[in-house]
Amino acid sequence: MNLLELIVTTLDAKKANNIVTVDFKNENPLFDYFVIADAPSLRQINALTDDVIEAIEKAGFPLKPVVRENDSTWILIDAIDVVVHIFLSEERDHYSLEKLYQEYIER
Repeated sequence: MNLLELIVTTLDAKKANNIVTVDFKNENPLFDYFVIADAPSLRQINALTDDVIEAIEKAGFPLKPVVRENDSTWILIDAIDVVVHIFLSEERDHYSLEKLYQEYIER
């Protein structure tokens, strides 16, 4: 399983909402994909973050340190080739990353 599949599968298994993959492979030399997901509570976004980090580390993929507070409403996980954004649901609606990167979203 590649890194992108691992992250999406982990988020899906843990009931993340509205998982979207944004493909930057041919557009950005720094990373290949964004993955965007949300959850309705701080507890759930923290649990999703912990599960994704654990899955990445267990599979042996590189990962930059994640800095977050317990009340973070937007958590970013930088797994080098894949950057994961986990939002509190209303924060995701507010920032609307999908609108910014609409042309790169995988259908």
